[in-house]
Amino acid sequence: MKMEFINKYKNIILLSLVLYSSLLGLSIAVNNIILIGITLLPLILILSLQINYKYILSLYVISLPLDFILLLPGIGSISKIFSILCILSLLSHGLLKKKLTFPRFQIIPVIMLVIIAIFSIVWSVDEQETNTRLITLVPLLLFYIVTSIFKFNIKDLKVINNSMIFSLTWVVLLSLVQFLFGIGFMDTGRLTITLFSEQADPNHLLVSLILPFSILWTSINRSQNYKFLNTRIILIILFFLILLLSGSRGALLAVVCSLTYWFLKDGLNFKKIITIIISLSTLLTLFFIIPSFLIERYNIQLILEQGGTGRVDIWRVGLNAFKESISNGYGFGTFPQVYDLFVNKTRIDAFWGYSKAAHNTYLRMAVELGLVGVSLLMFSMLISLAFLKKKKKLNSMVLNSGYALNMSLIGIMIGGLSLDIFLFKYFWVVLQYGVIYKGVLAESRKEING
Repeated sequence: MKMEFINKYKNIILLSLVLYSSLLGLSIAVNNIILIGITLLPLILILSLQINYKYILSLYVISLPLDFILLLPGIGSISKIFSILCILSLLSHGLLKKKLTFPRFQIIPVIMLVIIAIFSIVWSVDEQETNTRLITLVPLLLFYIVTSIFKFNIKDLKVINNSMIFSLTWVVLLSLVQFLFGIGFMDTGRLTITLFSEQADPNHLLVSLILPFSILWTSINRSQNYKFLNTRIILIILFFLILLLSGSRGALLAVVCSLTYWFLKDGLNFKKIITIIISLSTLLTLFFIIPSFLIERYNIQLILEQGGTGRVDIWRVGLNAFKESISNGYGFGTFPQVYDLFVNKTRIDAFWGYSKAAHNTYLRMAVELGLVGVSLLMFSMLISLAFLKKKKKLNSMVLNSGYALNMSLIGIMIGGLSLDIFLFKYFWVVLQYGVIYKGVLAESRKEING
């Protein structure tokens, strides 16, 4: 009787799986987004409860460089799916294991910024565009808030750090393989990742790696195993090579500024001076490897003559528009439309077309949400910085993670000068890493103080 019951139970499960798979396949075949979502919901809930939250978060971090690949229309990238799983997993584990806490103060300016963005639809010059951008923004805020109310520990931080390093590793190795086979180049000759006939924007791809690079760089200080140490040094050298081959001037400047902070954070010493000499020597050596036309991209005189490939003219138009509406801007997500309104009213050196992106996060926020909006954005990043005290008593991994956070925040601030990064997941991941780190740091200090 017992065996018959077990066999019937197995048959019911098998039949249910067949029916579920058929329904999911049919939903995808008819391309009905609502039906796909309803069908996937039970599976998503089961996964979020069964899999440890830290591993889902790791998969999200690892998949971030693939954000440019669209899985299905209306669903988005694989990182978007993992972000949904992360939200559900953190909430479910937080409620069941009582790991939810009151959010930290640093999330307030971020929430205020998003609230202003939502209300800007009232005065937006293009309500439809504002609404479209808000659909992207609100889930990012939700993920950020959920991360801020969850109690992470040192082990979680270590897993996240390792995931970051792994994401950098696979991007560097894939880029290197595509470079050697000559299949990862854009029409301009710049190296990027090409997968499934899709190409990543090399500027955003390299800026998105600043946090993983910062974690890798600071982890060298605590590496005791020489094999791991040598592997990480080689990985850093390969990252520099990929960085130069990408032709991303903004990413290069961001990395240089991040490293400058690291070298100056607690004074120079002999070890740091040697590291600077080795790093500069490595960069100069790599310059002999990359093609001459890519070297020209880093020519300061040429950059000034070309106005940053049209960026200076775009910024002139944006500043002209900002002067006309300093207080509240023209509505979230409307910079291209505002550009079209003011391009013929602004003196520029060359016409670069209509509906241009801002190529500057701060200018974009100033134009779209006014002085209050851009001030909140800058304050949100500054308040995420880690001001480390009593460093000798802190766990070395926690201390180095704080340095990595500061390096990445400085890098992302610099990257935002030539890129519009606000709606990209990697920008929000840096903010999320900030709230995770601040929580772990507070717990570490409590343990130190008894």
